[in-house]
Amino acid sequence: MHKLINDKAAAEPGSNTLMVVEPDVLARMCLADYLRDCGYKVIEGGLAQDVFDILEAGGTIDVILAEVNLPGGIDGFALASQIRKTHPGIDVILPLGIAKAADKAGELCEDGPKEKPFHPQEVVRRINMLRERRRTSKPS
Repeated sequence: MHKLINDKAAAEPGSNTLMVVEPDVLARMCLADYLRDCGYKVIEGGLAQDVFDILEAGGTIDVILAEVNLPGGIDGFALASQIRKTHPGIDVILPLGIAKAADKAGELCEDGPKEKPFHPQEVVRRINMLRERRRTSKPS
């Protein structure tokens, strides 16, 4: 299994746990630290397979923020598609740097893609919006 950072947070059910999947270690660490400072529990990974490993181990993930161009044979689109099928309660955000990929991401993610580079505050706004949408759409 690819080395995961802070994977203990994934085991806490009911938490607001985010997984940042970004192959660039410095970019991932910067965003993950910012999100932790905002109060989120953050799991870090560099491959899509890291998400599946956490979920197979019984971990809880509420939101996945994944790069589209991931190494290891499963890109961000395939990750989002598989998560949508197998774990529909998990929201996926795919930051995009390539305009032609926006249509595909729009089919797989709530509220469409987020273009890169993005400001970390925009990511937090998007995460909060998705979580609120899920909270208000649950039957009482």
